[in-house]
Amino acid sequence: MKKIVLIEPQSRADHVYKSVRMPRLGLPLLGAQLKAAGYNVSLYMGQGAFLPWAKIVDADLVGISTTTSTSREAYRMAGYLRSLHIPVVLGGIHATYMPDEAMHYADYVVRGEADRIFLPLVNAVLSGVLPEDIPGASYWHDGVLRHNPCGELYQVDLNELPLPDLTLAEGQKPLRSIPVMTSRGCPFNCTFCSVTPMFGRRYRFRDTDKVLEELALYRGRSVFFCDDNFTANPARSKQLLRGIISERIGLKGWGAQVRVDAARDEELLELMRQAGAGIVYIGLESINPATLEQYNKQQTVDDIIYAIQRFHKYGMRVHGMFVFGGDGDTIQTIRDTVDFALKARVDTVQFLTLTPLPGTPLFAQLEKEGRLLTKEWELYDGHHAVFQPAQMTPEELQRETLLAFKRFYSLHNLLKNRAATGWKTAFYRGMGWWQVRSFERKNHWYVRQLEQMQNLEPRPVPLFYRLLTPATGVALSISLTEVRGTLYLRLRGAVNRMALLELYKTLKALLPRRCFHLVVNAEGVRFASEQAAQNFSRFLERLSERARRLQVILAAEMNFPLKPGRQPKAPRFELLYSKR
Repeated sequence: MKKIVLIEPQSRADHVYKSVRMPRLGLPLLGAQLKAAGYNVSLYMGQGAFLPWAKIVDADLVGISTTTSTSREAYRMAGYLRSLHIPVVLGGIHATYMPDEAMHYADYVVRGEADRIFLPLVNAVLSGVLPEDIPGASYWHDGVLRHNPCGELYQVDLNELPLPDLTLAEGQKPLRSIPVMTSRGCPFNCTFCSVTPMFGRRYRFRDTDKVLEELALYRGRSVFFCDDNFTANPARSKQLLRGIISERIGLKGWGAQVRVDAARDEELLELMRQAGAGIVYIGLESINPATLEQYNKQQTVDDIIYAIQRFHKYGMRVHGMFVFGGDGDTIQTIRDTVDFALKARVDTVQFLTLTPLPGTPLFAQLEKEGRLLTKEWELYDGHHAVFQPAQMTPEELQRETLLAFKRFYSLHNLLKNRAATGWKTAFYRGMGWWQVRSFERKNHWYVRQLEQMQNLEPRPVPLFYRLLTPATGVALSISLTEVRGTLYLRLRGAVNRMALLELYKTLKALLPRRCFHLVVNAEGVRFASEQAAQNFSRFLERLSERARRLQVILAAEMNFPLKPGRQPKAPRFELLYSKR
């Protein structure tokens, strides 16, 4: 029986909500399909350093899901697995919109919704057949990168899908809340949101009977409806809620994402209360009318105030999500938002920096205007400023967002909503107090990095070129350039023990003690022996002590000397194979 491993990476960058343990449903859905087709399937979630690689490298194929903030970790895993000649498929929203980039690290990419694509692709790969007829598949053939059109399979019928198999996830603690999907798609098309580009502007719903059948498995458990808008179709939402009530499913304090307009439907609110709703997550986004218009949010500040009051009246906590950094925002806007959130009695908040995700209109706009500061995707998590705002500096956006968190999640405000929504609000505010201060401690370096990103000219700065000729007479040429804070080290020639010693001495003297991103291009390197190749691997690990992220570019035919079941010790070590 062929073994397939699926991996949901976790970013190594620190952010406030990293402690939330809830899997996305894409891989559990694909795993259920693979299992039904007769494959042996395992699913792992987490950072690469903590995964059981001795088990993973036994796989016949590995599929890795990507979001923008987890893509770098996915690339590191993919590069390592490809060095062991294990076929790697990358999918998810980031790979969908950056397929050329993803294909530098993977053998195949699945673009768009993978529900009808992944299983046929796995069958083709393990049968040694090119996926020429599989819509949405990307692959290399004779050195040429090919992207098959997505066709009509881009948006699937949700009723054709099996129940996601959450039991496939190995080594995971029991979930506090079970994710359940009832719909995909959103017609509102907010400029910073990647949901509409990925899933379309048409709502697609699962049949109510199918959803109730799934919910019956979780009687007495907490559930999170992971739809982007659970109340998108009020009539359908009411039908589902009536089913939950009549079937006596007895969910324990479930939550869902909704828009503020749901608060104007009294019947809907009453059904939510009777069905056991405990919390709603609302994209409030901003209290600045100009920013709401820029985001294409189609709501007003009065709508926000009314929604908070109505949900509280029906016994539901409100988690308000705000986004800072729109072109209409100033430092005062951020400070006023904290005042508003406290005065309006939002129970818990999520203050995010505006993040231009690939595939969104916002990304296209800021890239065209030259306002992106970096494409270090790990920083695209909503907690790091990655672009130049219009009315403040990136450092001010970063600092003020953190200060907003600290003001809201202060000990002074810990118990302020207890009378309205109970002790749970106090508990989660206490968690917020701890997480915000942990984030501040671990990310104080980033403000300094923002200054460096802006001050450097966007042109290559040559640092040195040198030809090393050790006593053995073996020549190794090295050149080092710098572009916007990224160091590019290019190596050409033969590598033996003496050349590596000379190389390390040279770089130790010339490289800064710490750099943000170091790229080592070793495409033109040839090793004098297998031992020299192993020494080169150790050299790179020593070099990584000076870099927050180390990227190594190798020729496609090069075998990098890594032991199966053991990733490089470097915290951010990527293997990137050149185009075939």
